[in-house]
Amino acid sequence: MLCPKCGGENPGNAHVCEACSTALIKAMTSKLAIVSLVLGILSLFFFILTGIPAIVVGIISLLKIRRSNGALKKGKYIALAGMNVSIVFMCIFYILWSRDAPPIPNDYTIADLRSAPAEYAESYELLKMLIDEDHNVPGAPAIGLSDGDIDMIADIRDVVENGTEAEVAQVLKHDANDIKAAWASSQKARNIIRRLNQFPEIADLAEPGYNFRIMRYTNLVELVRLFQVYAYLQTDPDHIHAFTIELIELDSVSRKLSLNARLFIERFICHLCLETTIKASNAIVNHPKTSKNTIELLATHFTLLNEEQLSLRNSVLFEYLLIKNAVLNNSGVSLTGKIPLLKRHSTLRLYKNRCDDCLNAMEQTGNTTTERLSVWPVHYPFKETDPFRNGKLLLLIYRGYNPLGSTGIQGMRFFSNINQKKGFRLLVRNDLLQVVLNKRLGKNVSTKARAYGDEYIIDVKNKKIFSPGPDGKVGTKDDIELRINPKVLGWGN
Repeated sequence: MLCPKCGGENPGNAHVCEACSTALIKAMTSKLAIVSLVLGILSLFFFILTGIPAIVVGIISLLKIRRSNGALKKGKYIALAGMNVSIVFMCIFYILWSRDAPPIPNDYTIADLRSAPAEYAESYELLKMLIDEDHNVPGAPAIGLSDGDIDMIADIRDVVENGTEAEVAQVLKHDANDIKAAWASSQKARNIIRRLNQFPEIADLAEPGYNFRIMRYTNLVELVRLFQVYAYLQTDPDHIHAFTIELIELDSVSRKLSLNARLFIERFICHLCLETTIKASNAIVNHPKTSKNTIELLATHFTLLNEEQLSLRNSVLFEYLLIKNAVLNNSGVSLTGKIPLLKRHSTLRLYKNRCDDCLNAMEQTGNTTTERLSVWPVHYPFKETDPFRNGKLLLLIYRGYNPLGSTGIQGMRFFSNINQKKGFRLLVRNDLLQVVLNKRLGKNVSTKARAYGDEYIIDVKNKKIFSPGPDGKVGTKDDIELRINPKVLGWGN
């Protein structure tokens, strides 16, 4: 093969002239170099998924070009361009990806919670005396009950609420001494209830800080259930009246605490306590030896519950503040701190949008009263406030943008599972007690229902007054009822 430059003779398979090193074959462009450039350009959108391969492919391309003896000479600068572009575009991608959304303006603070005045702070310390924080202690020693007492009360309540009159009489006779012993053991707790009732409001001063812990509010439930069981043992009019005074004090504490309760579990326990005191009061109203003076005392206290007593607003806001504290004060140790896998403000903005949606739904206003916030940085083209509700593609993008935040949002669905209608059960039970009280006092009785139907149903044959519940069907598990003594109330023959 003759060299086109010097005219020297070369072997037929030679790539370059042996005399002057001129290329004897037309140089081609490296395909790997082109691949490196394409991957480098794509790294602006796919970051390391294409950026790292662009660099690797570029290096391989340069090595092959060097070893090709000029056959791939034209791919050198393309490979270098692919590598440099990938580095520059990955830097741009990281800068854009690492940006967080702006902080929330005028965000909720603890000042937005309904709280008791500062002068009632002592009530919180008294309340904690009833709440044993040591979950390893058996039973409920803070209220004077043992595990055996709690089990006994649970068994008796089951019979009282579901058994026949004969079964109720039998279990009360059999366990009367044990019930009285448990009642005596709860004296210290009942004294605290009396002291608490002296406060116009019960303070809940729980702080949504890093050291927040849930206390054992279930002790209150066990104490109220003891009251319910003990109500059925009262036979002397004077004893019934004295017990009624204590029952009203206990119910008053639950009502006051429910106004300022901050945790969902605390608010729901308050509702459960109020339902149980209604059942205990109903037992007193239906007792033939209960005096008119005692009935009037109950009627004066057990008035209709208002919206503020049933609202979950305080708990929604407190749960949001707990999340806010956890998100903003996350120390970000290790990889999370060095690489912004958690976009704090973006995550918090999404939670606040859901919090506002929940508050709006509870108030049934039909539209949000607070402007919904974008969960994206200001320079992003997206404006959606909740990627989880706006299509799979946007959600995929958000998960890539905020990996830890999106995972946490899926794991903590506080606001999406809140149903204000849970308070309707308490409202209905309270209404049923009003009907029973008015009937016992000889007043006009209205059975008009505020929920789950137009009228509450009086079933004299089965000795109960009830609402069909959320499903609207009579005789199902969600019926809300109170047992009655038709003869005492004047509905019997």
